[in-house]
Amino acid sequence: MDCSPPGSGVARYETHRFPSADTDSGSIYFGWRGPQHEDTELIIALEILIEYLAGTPSSPLNLRFVERASPLANSIEACVDESITRMIQVTFSGVPFTHQEPADHPGDGSDDEAHDEACDEDDEDDTEDPDIPHLFDERYFEDLLVAELKRIADTQFDGDSHALENAAKRLIDGLASEIEKSPGKTLQYLLYPDIVASHFSSGSFGKFQVGSRAKQFDTLAELGKKPVEFWLELLKKWFIDGAACHVAMIPDAELGPKLEAERKQIEKANEAKIVDKEAHANYVKEAIEANKVNVPDEMKHAMPTPDPTKAGILPHTQSLVVLDNDIGPVSAVQTINVDSRFVEAQIQIPIGDIPEDMRAYLILFQDLLLGTDVVLPAGVIYDDDKEPLKSEKRIPYADFDSRLSDLVTSHFACVGQDSGQFSCSWLDDLFVVGFLTPYANYPLALRWVVQGLLFADFTTDRILTCSQNLLTSIAELKREVDDVLFTVETHFTNTSPEGKPLSNRRHMSFLEQEGVLKGIIDKTKAGKADKVVAKLREIQNTLLRATGGFMALSLPSSEEPNTYIDTLAREWNMCFERYTQPAIATDAPVAKRHPFPIKYESRFPTLTKPLLVHVPVQSLQASMSLFSFKIDLPDRPTGKRSFDEELKDLTSIDFFALQMLVSLLGRADGPLYNAARGKGYSYGAFIFIMPWSKKLVLEIDRASDIPKAALAINQVIADIHNNWDSYISDTDVSLALSIVQYVNTLLQSTPKKMLDQIISNSINGFKDATEYNTWKSVHLAAVTKNDMRRVFEKYVSRFADKDYPLFRLLVTPSDTEIPAELGSFEVKTLEEISATYRTDY
Repeated sequence: MDCSPPGSGVARYETHRFPSADTDSGSIYFGWRGPQHEDTELIIALEILIEYLAGTPSSPLNLRFVERASPLANSIEACVDESITRMIQVTFSGVPFTHQEPADHPGDGSDDEAHDEACDEDDEDDTEDPDIPHLFDERYFEDLLVAELKRIADTQFDGDSHALENAAKRLIDGLASEIEKSPGKTLQYLLYPDIVASHFSSGSFGKFQVGSRAKQFDTLAELGKKPVEFWLELLKKWFIDGAACHVAMIPDAELGPKLEAERKQIEKANEAKIVDKEAHANYVKEAIEANKVNVPDEMKHAMPTPDPTKAGILPHTQSLVVLDNDIGPVSAVQTINVDSRFVEAQIQIPIGDIPEDMRAYLILFQDLLLGTDVVLPAGVIYDDDKEPLKSEKRIPYADFDSRLSDLVTSHFACVGQDSGQFSCSWLDDLFVVGFLTPYANYPLALRWVVQGLLFADFTTDRILTCSQNLLTSIAELKREVDDVLFTVETHFTNTSPEGKPLSNRRHMSFLEQEGVLKGIIDKTKAGKADKVVAKLREIQNTLLRATGGFMALSLPSSEEPNTYIDTLAREWNMCFERYTQPAIATDAPVAKRHPFPIKYESRFPTLTKPLLVHVPVQSLQASMSLFSFKIDLPDRPTGKRSFDEELKDLTSIDFFALQMLVSLLGRADGPLYNAARGKGYSYGAFIFIMPWSKKLVLEIDRASDIPKAALAINQVIADIHNNWDSYISDTDVSLALSIVQYVNTLLQSTPKKMLDQIISNSINGFKDATEYNTWKSVHLAAVTKNDMRRVFEKYVSRFADKDYPLFRLLVTPSDTEIPAELGSFEVKTLEEISATYRTDY
């Protein structure tokens, strides 16, 4: 294998501006010419090196630039991209920008001297970090990056002779888990570079054999055995000595309105050029018609109608073990055995009763848990030692993360299910700690996770680092129209009864967290970190002394669940015996609760008239809208009668009829698609049911003209009402059944999806997957065209009713005008909405 980079190349530096209302952070990109497509072994070797450099929070580049008291970036992404001539990319996001013009590079041979002079000047100005004012200067960041890469080379990977071997093992486990999670997508990823190389790469000319990338497991294992010298040569030739293209992306608060104004001027100029208006209108009409996706009727009729009762799911066995004695907060263990080489474990802890003054700290807590120092008391066992510790042992954050990353394929700590940094889709009354690991690593991985949960030490440095990185993430989220849309929607539709605390989901919103995190940073810098630590410890203590939680376990087919439950009991009890925080004061003993089913009340506000809100955001270049209203359709047995009795009466027929209808309306050739995307108004329009939140939602996605898109959707809904039979035929009912059945089958097709499904089943009161699938399949098979029309008139048609009390939200660029036909919208800025939140917790 030739490790030499192709060609000598010339280093380049460029700056580009992008629209953003928040101008405190930008991004910096580096690119090096990579190997030819057919050099599979070299490409994989570079991927191993990248995994070592930036693959985990404790990797060298993350420790140097991200995980520090004054972060120089809030995240790093690195890869060997899939272009014909490969390119090695390293991206630094959330780079602090100090609102000054980038300076030129000082010249050849003067890098270190200029850097020292800059640091001296900034020391005189009492700047917090001397590098920060210069990060966007020409080649300044590049010098910092190359200096760190040289340090890594000089120390021979910090003296760790197994560092690259461990990185290769992480990639092997990661690839295996991806194949289990998304086999089709992953196999495409493995094969299409070979296909491209065999047809288009200049070095192969059709001679290259397809399939070399599919041997990646063997290649990774062999490369993991390479000596340190091999990796040093690779690092030097492809990174340190390589000619990098350095691109700095600088935020510009004035650029967004300028681009929007230019767009409008172009539209007016184009309109003025149209001589024959009628001919042009006919041309546009023809183009719109041609842009429609029309599936021929004969093709629809040829599609087989699926039998929902015969749908396949991943073979598995499952059980629910209700414990005689709780294991900490765990009262029951939901297990599933599937064909897998991995164990996934999730400990789900109730937090619905957590005091409100602690809820605002949940975002920081979830970021720090498993992400800070750990202090083990005497008497517990460290790692794979045979004997308990005789004295206290501190594990620095970097060491904790490095060891945990070698044991597990992934790990997380978060509020609720389907969670982002500042959001969760559902179940925000649960805190989840989980990990995925090869089954042989489970005992040791569980030990590290349990010890991280019980003995986390929330240090001042980590509080400051995580808070600042989270704050930078908020600035980036506010540049994304979909993040703004769903955050604002949660603010207006996730309410609490008077006298009750705001939900955890509301407290997680960046609308509140921006002020909370600034307050935490101020307290920490002012020497009052103890007040922050006290809140974090309160949350930790509440979790550890909770009751009524559960553990979800996905195990290989041959594994005995009780063995894994016993391991949890042993590790938890050994640690909790030495947990020193005092018990939470309570007026009454906490009653033991069975975790399933979990009931949930709608938080949608009671509206007597439409609530119309328009949020203009200066940095956006596209618009989105979201209309929603409360529905309370039963999608599960009520438990008031036997399962068979409720199933016989089809008590959930409206829910499944609505599910089929919205899948039909939003398909690629459906009326919503043709009304919005077919006319070029938006990327798409979709209606979806949110059963946990008990609401129906219409989303118009990434619109270039949101008023026209919304009016077109209103028009097509009205037209469906007037011309039902021209839109929905018996064949369409069969097609809708196929769509829904495909999605439902997909949700039970892999170990990860199957575990998520059985958790959902248990929460919703189904005893197992068989009962859930029986309920679903019988209802789906019973849905008729008349059922679909009934739910259309009762629910979907409301979106076009201007007088119906639903919530309508528009998030747009700052100068977007909303026509009167859409209603009278109240204009609210993000700053005005954020000001309604308390931040002095």
